[in-house]
Amino acid sequence: IRYTLRAQGKGAGTFNIGPTSGVVKLAKELDYEDLRQPKSYSLIVTATEDSGGFSTSVELTIKVTDVNDNAPRFELPDYQAHNVDEDIAVGTSILQVSATDMDTGRNAELTYSLDKEDFTIDSRGVVYSNRRLDADVNNTYVLTVRATDRGEPPLTGTATIRIYTENKNDEAPKFSQDVYTPNVDENAGPSTLVTTVVASDKDGDNILFGFVNSGTTSGMFQIEERTGVIRLINGPIHLDKDKYELNVTARDDGACCRNGALTPHTSTALVVVFITDVNDNKPVFDECQTYTPKVEEGAQSGTSVIKVKAKDLDKGHNGQVRYSIVQQPNQKGTKFSVDELTGEIRTNKVFDREGDDGRFVSVTVKATDRGSPPLEGVCSFKVEITDINDNPPLFDRQEYRENVKQDTQVGIHILRVSASDEDADNNGAIVYNLTAPYDPDHLAYFSINPDSGWISLQKALDRDQYQLRAIALDKGVPQHQATVEVIIDVVDRANNPPIWDQPVYGPIFIKENLEVGSRVISIKARSGIPENPDVFYTLMKGSTEQTNKKDTFYLNQKVENGHTVAELVVNYPLDYERIQQYNLTVRVENNGIQQLASEATVYIVLEDVNDEIPLFIEREQETVLEGLPAGTKVTTVQAQDKDGTYPTIRFTMI
Repeated sequence: IRYTLRAQGKGAGTFNIGPTSGVVKLAKELDYEDLRQPKSYSLIVTATEDSGGFSTSVELTIKVTDVNDNAPRFELPDYQAHNVDEDIAVGTSILQVSATDMDTGRNAELTYSLDKEDFTIDSRGVVYSNRRLDADVNNTYVLTVRATDRGEPPLTGTATIRIYTENKNDEAPKFSQDVYTPNVDENAGPSTLVTTVVASDKDGDNILFGFVNSGTTSGMFQIEERTGVIRLINGPIHLDKDKYELNVTARDDGACCRNGALTPHTSTALVVVFITDVNDNKPVFDECQTYTPKVEEGAQSGTSVIKVKAKDLDKGHNGQVRYSIVQQPNQKGTKFSVDELTGEIRTNKVFDREGDDGRFVSVTVKATDRGSPPLEGVCSFKVEITDINDNPPLFDRQEYRENVKQDTQVGIHILRVSASDEDADNNGAIVYNLTAPYDPDHLAYFSINPDSGWISLQKALDRDQYQLRAIALDKGVPQHQATVEVIIDVVDRANNPPIWDQPVYGPIFIKENLEVGSRVISIKARSGIPENPDVFYTLMKGSTEQTNKKDTFYLNQKVENGHTVAELVVNYPLDYERIQQYNLTVRVENNGIQQLASEATVYIVLEDVNDEIPLFIEREQETVLEGLPAGTKVTTVQAQDKDGTYPTIRFTMI
């Protein structure tokens, strides 16, 4: 059997059939969407015997069905929306896209989708805003829109959407910091830079700075409107607080967009200006001039003397002071110590008022702050060493001896004993008494004035010699005393003692720098014996330096013009700053059978010479801040000069 195929209508040539197999096949490609092609075909299939005999025919109808072979296609490849306000409400429609699918049925049913969540799209292809737009961040949104059919498998077509937003003045300026904390030195001058505040506006507006309710000036501060630079005002500055708080505003000018100036925005920040203390004040002892401390001589080392206090107007470390004692240039060792924190001054030794310490001891205390560099203040005052009765009286001679004629009248002053006491007030006040320890009967012949020390004759003399003892007692507690032997030699009324040219020589004024070996004065006495003019001089050694205890002077005896004289000569260097006067006793004896003697007093007064170098009380170290005007006081230096006659000291810079 052989098969043949015949198409009816437009199907010719579309199908063919196997002549022996009877299999119907497509002869050309079908396209359901091609309107020129029918959707069904009517074919006549004939089967004929090979022998040429019988044949038969049948009608074959072939219907063409759609397959999803076409992807959706958008009307435009690129959709654009211009001048979309960034502040439109969420859900506002922006534009509409449209896509078609040449397939049919479900293969042509489309759904739309977007690749960004900023927008949504409905089944009609209408695009809506899905969140607030921001032209400052993104002034052009580029989206990919998809149209997907419902075929199996589904096919998709895409297009691009460009949405151009228009900026609105909807952003407030934002400061780079909520709080600024600059530091400014307390002594900063006019127009000193404090800080710069920075603000930005996402809209791109220009920003104007100021102070809340104060324009561009607030107290000691001013702000540059366009730069945000804050400075001290260009005028008198007085920063007397620890900190200043400034409320700063940033306002946009709306230049970003149309009508932006109609809706300006403002934000604020806090500027806390901390005033940094500058170490420009040195410690000051406000009460230095009132310090008059006293300490008793003999008080044990470590005795509290006074508590000093220095003030420093600076703050923090700059205002914290530490105390120390300044070594005096003319002192050996430190006589006082001070607690570096409390300022309490204590003794470092046991003082002796009558020794090298004297009645007053100078002390200089220094207060140093902890600034960098540190500043110092000093206070110098004197500590009075109060007296205790620690010194006995001292007679000015080691022995008193006097020649008295046998017929001396009762009541006559014979000689005067003299004692001194280095203590003060009652401790140094002396009363005299007289005893006769070797023969109590001798006391009946003499009396002594308790105040002056004059010994007077109370009874006619009837012996060759009287031995007495004078007592000097002070009025201190406990009471101290000293004794000295007093020998009265009774001479015949016909015998005469040596006679001085003058009983008292002086006062004799000599310079303290008189060289050793120099003559001070020549003194002379006559023997009282015409036939025997020889005399012998003796410089008596007393109990104190003022009475030649240390042989400061000596006598040089020689003959001048037939008379024996004595020259008083300097034996050791003199020092006005130690001893100002000397009271010397010279004894002269004749060469008679009964040697008689008499005494004279030489009163020497030293004159000061400028032999002491002025010494600074302390070594000054001061700090000067840069920028101070000429003529600003830096410090006051002090110096002292031991020369009492030359108290004026002149200072010069070298």
